[in-house]
Amino acid sequence: MDERRLESVTGRAQEAAQRAGAYAQDRMRDVRETVERRTGQSLDAWIDDTRQYVRQHPLQAILLTIGLGFLLGKLLTRD
Repeated sequence: MDERRLESVTGRAQEAAQRAGAYAQDRMRDVRETVERRTGQSLDAWIDDTRQYVRQHPLQAILLTIGLGFLLGKLLTRD
């Protein structure tokens, strides 16, 4: 009886993982298409450009990240 339960739980967990993976892939495809449609560049090009900027301007990239984090924190914790 315990083996059946274990197999059942394992099967449900695998199904849930497959559904979650499919959902994540669908959302990633949507993001890629949206970025390309709105900017005319692929998401990979944006990522490459960002990496290049960070390598060339590390201090500015860190400061920008801190500033964005601060602003997001303020916006999301407003009462």
